[in-house]
Formats: sequence, structure tokens, C-alpha cells
Amino acid sequence: MSEEKLFATEADVEAAEGVAAEVQTDKYLIFVSDELLYGIDANLVVEIITDHTITYLPRLPHYVRGIINLRGQLIPIIDIRLRLGKPPREDCCVVVTNVDNNLIGILVDGMEKMVDVSKEAILPMPTHSSQMLVSGMCSLPDSGTMLILDCDQLIHG
Repeated sequence: MSEEKLFATEADVEAAEGVAAEVQTDKYLIFVSDELLYGIDANLVVEIITDHTITYLPRLPHYVRGIINLRGQLIPIIDIRLRLGKPPREDCCVVVTNVDNNLIGILVDGMEKMVDVSKEAILPMPTHSSQMLVSGMCSLPDSGTMLILDCDQLIHG
């Protein structure tokens, strides 16, 4: 009868730690817009606001719904549905982000959850894709496909 190995050796522990260190993940906040799942880098998210009043401003691009006053700071609000060519909705929440040291609010349909995604699991978007605001995508175990929102393109594109 052979003896089973009950305890890990120091070499086993070091090998396991090396494998764990190799798997790098990023946190993403998942939200819904037009029945699609989008993820935004959690490092960009400042806060989520559900009770807001948007003040309309003339002469802005069609996808900028206006501004909100958040504790004395004026924040432009981009409607992601309008930016993607979809009709607007009124019952939305705002994800306040910090992109290049500028606070920008993104109007989304609803929030889902925060997830850790392995960097290796993120695939680039096909070059012929019409999703100009998306930098990549990945498959989530219980949720389906998540499109990764490119905040720089959302603002500057």
C-alpha cells in the first residue's frame, strides 16, 4: 500500500504561488445598456448615482444629455444609448467616471455587478466590428458575453 502525501512540501507551495501570481485579473463594473452587457474598468469608476436631475445645455453633441451638479462640481452626462445610435430611456442611472482627470457621467440602463476578469480572457474586437466604443470582449460564466467599454473613445471618438 502506498502512502498518500498529506502535506505540501515547500516546493509545492512555491509552485502553486507562482501559478497564482501569473494569473492577472482586472476588476470590471458590469452594466446593461440596450440589453447588452458592458464592462468598465473599476479603476475609472468614482461612484454610481440613481437620483439625478440632468440640466439640458444647447449646442452639445446629440449624445450629451446635459450636466448634473454633484456636490458643487458640474459633470457632463453622456447617454451611451444615444452614443450607440439607440433611442434614449428615462429610467437610468449614472456611472461617474474619471477619464484622464475629467469627471464624466455615463447614463446606463442598469447596474449588474463587479467581476474579476483574467487579462488572458479578454479578446480584442474584430477589426470589422461596428462597435467603435468597445476595446475588447470576454465570456463570463453565468452572464454571457461582456463588451469592454473604451472610455477614451466614448469621450473623444
